[in-house]
Amino acid sequence: MTTRFLLTRGLSNVRDAIDLIHGTMAPDEFHLGATYAAEYTPLRRVADSFALEPAASEPGAYVEWLLGLCRERNYAWVWPQSRWSLLLNEQSRFAAAGVRLLLPCPDADTLDAVQDKARANARLAAAGVPLPQTLPVTTAADFNAALALLGGNRAGQVCVKPVRSIYGLGFRRIDDGKRLLDRFLANDCYTIGSAEFADLLAAAAGQHPFLAMEYLAGDERSMDCLAHRGRLVRAVVRRKPANAHGRWQLIEDDPEGWEIARRAIAAFGLNGLVNVQTRERVHADGRREQCFLEVNPRMSGGIDMACQAGLNLPYWLLRLLVGTVEEAAIPWPSVGVRVAKIERAVVL
Repeated sequence: MTTRFLLTRGLSNVRDAIDLIHGTMAPDEFHLGATYAAEYTPLRRVADSFALEPAASEPGAYVEWLLGLCRERNYAWVWPQSRWSLLLNEQSRFAAAGVRLLLPCPDADTLDAVQDKARANARLAAAGVPLPQTLPVTTAADFNAALALLGGNRAGQVCVKPVRSIYGLGFRRIDDGKRLLDRFLANDCYTIGSAEFADLLAAAAGQHPFLAMEYLAGDERSMDCLAHRGRLVRAVVRRKPANAHGRWQLIEDDPEGWEIARRAIAAFGLNGLVNVQTRERVHADGRREQCFLEVNPRMSGGIDMACQAGLNLPYWLLRLLVGTVEEAAIPWPSVGVRVAKIERAVVL
C-alpha cells in the first residue's frame, strides 16, 4: 500500500529530499506531495503532486487550509518544513483527522530553546557538551566588555552572531585590521570592525541580542542526523577542511562529533532529520577539540551531499516512521568519501 506524505513549504533541500526518496524507494512505496508559496518552483518537477500555499494567510486559516488539503488528497503524514511552532499546538486536530505530523521536537517551548542560541547553549553546557567561550551582548558596553574578556580586538579572535538566525546570517568576525572601504569594495560579508559593530548595537537600542564568541580556528563539521524521539539513530559527518576552501567536503567516521550530536538530540528530544554543527578549538600544543556551534531542527542544505555516503537519510526516515524497517536494519554510511555540490539548470 502506498503511504502518502506531504512536505510543506521549505528550502531547496525539500526538492533534494524528494529526489533522494524517489531514487531509492520501491515502486508505489510512497506518494510525495509538496506545497510552496510560488507556482513556478522546481518542486513541480520532482513532487508526485503539488499545491499552492495560500498567500499571507493567518495562522488559523493556514491550519484549516492544510487540514482541508490532507482530507481532500488523503495524506496520511505531513512533514512540515516551516510553521513548526504553530503546528506543534495543533497536533490533536490533525490526529483527529487521521493525519500524523512529523515535527522536530516535543513542544513549542523546546523549539524556542533550540532556535534561541543562548538558551540552546545553556542547556547543552549543563549536559556537558563542549562549547566556545560565549558571552551575551545587547549594548555597545556589553560588547566592549566581552571583547576584552575574549581576547581584545586582535584580528579574527572574536566573532559575533545573532541569538536567532539561520544560514549564518549576521555572523561576523571582529577584525580591526581592515578598512571599511576595503571591506566594502571586496564585498566582505564575514568581518566587521569592533567600533562598527558597537555602533550597530547602539543603533539597535537593545532590540537585537547577539552572542560574542571565541573564534574557533579549526575545521568545521556538519552532521546530518536521523533522530527518533530524542535518540540519534544514524549520522553522516561532513568535515569541511580549511584547505578545501569551500570546494569539497569529506565524509568521515568521527566519534567525537557523534557524541556531541547524540547529546544535543537527547537534550531537546529531537525527531526526524536534524543538523548539528561543530568547529574545532585548536590548542597551543596543536590538539584539536570539537565544540558545539548550533543545532538546526531541519534538514541541512547539504543533505544531498551527505547521502552520497550510501545512507539515504530521507528515505530511511520515512521507512522508520511507517514501521517498515527496524533501526538495526538501517545501513551505516561509508566514510572517506569526498563530496561536492553542483548546480544545474532546469526548465520549469
